[in-house]
Amino acid sequence: MSKSQEISYSSAPGAGQADDYVPFAARFRAWWEGVEPGAMVQQGQTASVRRNRLIVVDTPLSAGGIDGHRAELRYRLWSRLYGEGFTLPGGQEVTTQFLKYTGVQKAHAVLDLAAGLGGTTRAAALQFGATVMGLEPDPEVADLGMKLSEIRGLEARVPIASYDPETISLAERAYDMIVMRERLFGLHGRERVLAQMAKALNAGGKAVLTDLVLAHRDKLGAPSVKAMAEISGIEPWTLGDFTDACHKAGLHLQLFRDETDGYRRLLIDSWTDFSNNITKETLDRAFVDVLMREAEAVKRRIAAVNSGALRYAYIELSRTETRG
Repeated sequence: MSKSQEISYSSAPGAGQADDYVPFAARFRAWWEGVEPGAMVQQGQTASVRRNRLIVVDTPLSAGGIDGHRAELRYRLWSRLYGEGFTLPGGQEVTTQFLKYTGVQKAHAVLDLAAGLGGTTRAAALQFGATVMGLEPDPEVADLGMKLSEIRGLEARVPIASYDPETISLAERAYDMIVMRERLFGLHGRERVLAQMAKALNAGGKAVLTDLVLAHRDKLGAPSVKAMAEISGIEPWTLGDFTDACHKAGLHLQLFRDETDGYRRLLIDSWTDFSNNITKETLDRAFVDVLMREAEAVKRRIAAVNSGALRYAYIELSRTETRG
């Protein structure tokens, strides 16, 4: 994080009273909108250049930091952004639309390889009647997703477990549909994940993904793409790279639809609405730490999309007929 985005967690003496004090909510909105914090405060209240460089919160970090409960803090943030149990823009409404478009049916056995907190997984089971298994690469998020299923009495019907993308092994021809939303592009071991998808699909089954792809090979060196890749350590694929990887894995690209404009609107609207409704009562140091990590990642993603370097796509894959 650059100096202009530095966060200070201890209040300066007289914070909230001095002329140059700008509350966290205003500072976050200014950072999100890319303007000076003084533009976000009431008329007559100013912020010095020095203090403009800091995002200040009043509540000190509790003992123990955020280690061990970062998933719960992310749950708080995601719930406010997307709705309880969801980790992606659009929440319940977009998830329902996505599942409708996939054609999931009651008779289907479905695997979700990006289960998160279980929003898509539970919707496939409860709204469409499918038999669903949720797998999530982040162990802490998977544990919390399973707890949410347990709270709803759905631990048997909608189980969620963690997996390692670099060692995952799925049962042969076990699923009619595999879904994976906004996750493959940032995974180490994504080639293996594709190969396991092909292995696990029934004859006539399909894998449905939403993912981010590089618009052109020459965009790989774009500053916005490099900044986004710094977070995951992985460079996004071009469509050609993705198609080649699918072919090697035993998958055929049936459908590729660019949905970048709608995705950008959802992402920006959800975070702008959040930034406009921050209240001091919801803030503590641990939550702000998670908030800024998530917000920084989203800002970098939006910048890469806005630059034209990155595209958001809906993708359908099937097993190749020659695969044994």
